[in-house]
Amino acid sequence: MLGGVAESISLDAELLDDLKTAVSEACNNVVLHAYRDEVGPMKVSLYVLEDLIRVSVADAGVGLPSSDSDERWEDRLGGVGLPVIEALADRTRFTRSMDGGADVQMEFDAVRDGKPLFVAPPRAAADADVQMDMPGDALVTLSPVSLVSGVLGRLARALAATAHFSLDRFSDVYLITDALAAHAARAASGERVWCGLTSGERRIEIAVGPFRAGSGDSFGTSDSRNRASAPLVLLSDQLEVETVGEDELMRVLLIDRRG
Repeated sequence: MLGGVAESISLDAELLDDLKTAVSEACNNVVLHAYRDEVGPMKVSLYVLEDLIRVSVADAGVGLPSSDSDERWEDRLGGVGLPVIEALADRTRFTRSMDGGADVQMEFDAVRDGKPLFVAPPRAAADADVQMDMPGDALVTLSPVSLVSGVLGRLARALAATAHFSLDRFSDVYLITDALAAHAARAASGERVWCGLTSGERRIEIAVGPFRAGSGDSFGTSDSRNRASAPLVLLSDQLEVETVGEDELMRVLLIDRRG
């Protein structure tokens, strides 16, 4: 996700490394400590503002220790990762999340030694109070819509690796996610796009929306000219356009039968 955003805002390479390391440490803390061998959600929020980048990594796990607990908050947040996060971020804050777990908040300034470290992106839409009903193990909300082209492909390729896709089928993921991003750029019904990704053994499902009603007609399978021009139709094992309210949601299934 960070790599995709970095491309769109010309992010300084050193700051990108700092972000990747700090956010990875915070995410590792959730995996290792939040759920005590159980399964639970992790929410990563990234905001690129004019003067700083703000990141939050939150969980719904065991939370921070209470004031009368023998456990130290440094232990809950991971003894190794905590000093790394504090060393790399310009400001850090550790609080309870809205779901009762821990929330690691980091801020990175836009200027270092008088040099701007990124170009602020176009204004993003305000945070949505209502989330689109989106299937997936990994759920992503992106605004502005232009971020889809950098982020969706990277996330899908990461899942393709864990799903043990063959090299040939792996390359199809590039084409399909590029086609979805191009469709989002011209057909998104608002200033925000939701993406849901699910992986299994040699299969990936991708859902993206909302799109304007009728925009998915160009991917109909009855027209051979559309079949020749749309990677989504040629390479998907299943392509569905679902009506959600006044909008559309596109679902794509990829199965690797070449492995």
